[in-house]
Amino acid sequence: MKSYRKKVLALALVGAMTFAFAGCNKSGGKTESLTESELSAILQPGLQITLIDDSQGSSTGTTAAPSGNTDTTVTTVTDANGNVFAVTTDANGNVATVPYVPPATTAAQTNPGNPAQSDPNPAVTTTQSGSSTNTPKLETRQALWMDLTKQGDFTFNGQFLTFRFKIKEGAQAGNYPISITHTDFCTYDAVTIKDIKTAKGYVGVNAGAQKDQAPDTSSFLITCNSVEGKPGDTVDVTFSISNNSGFAAFDFQFQYDASVLEYVDGGAAKEFATSANIGMYP
Repeated sequence: MKSYRKKVLALALVGAMTFAFAGCNKSGGKTESLTESELSAILQPGLQITLIDDSQGSSTGTTAAPSGNTDTTVTTVTDANGNVFAVTTDANGNVATVPYVPPATTAAQTNPGNPAQSDPNPAVTTTQSGSSTNTPKLETRQALWMDLTKQGDFTFNGQFLTFRFKIKEGAQAGNYPISITHTDFCTYDAVTIKDIKTAKGYVGVNAGAQKDQAPDTSSFLITCNSVEGKPGDTVDVTFSISNNSGFAAFDFQFQYDASVLEYVDGGAAKEFATSANIGMYP
């Protein structure tokens, strides 16, 4: 019991999950015990998917961008009037949206999701957002999961999570990014996985979906597929994992333009659902 208590308390640092329970008394005195259902709820709380509100990290309007953090990543979106906005995400997963000011850098430095790949035309934005009167409405979804019952790590590769969106009526033609904004994965031994690489996907509305090349890496990699549809359609966006060294808990967050995409539902995709023995979505 003592080792379980240590692992639970350590893994509770992953994202917003907090667990606490009394373990065995080291001196051999009176011991508090847990019921089977209580222990199961702690060791295997299941997959939780929630919307992060603005106060927790998803900001719109003129919120100031984080400063002084070299781990901040930046993506850009453009509204129908040509106004460009920078979406910044710092190392703690805090997200802010501000008017975009092009940096005096090379094209290769304007693609933070894949610094090894040059953007052939960094001035061209990847999306036209919403109607002619609305700026992008960025929303962040968070997926939390932990399972210590295996007493080890889950090492599958393949489809990870799937989320369904409805393309809103009146959405303008263009490509709308699905951006990975936070990846906090932890092993059964309470070790945080470092150097996770990501590649975003796109929803193409009345247009061919843009596809970003995934980084050529041996590191833990999470990618998002690209899909196409027209206003009124529902589309499924799937995140996949490669080079999985094994994990037992995660806090995963991604962002999308809610002025164009209406979140419907989501859950574990094929390989993750099979490995973790949980229900598969859809």
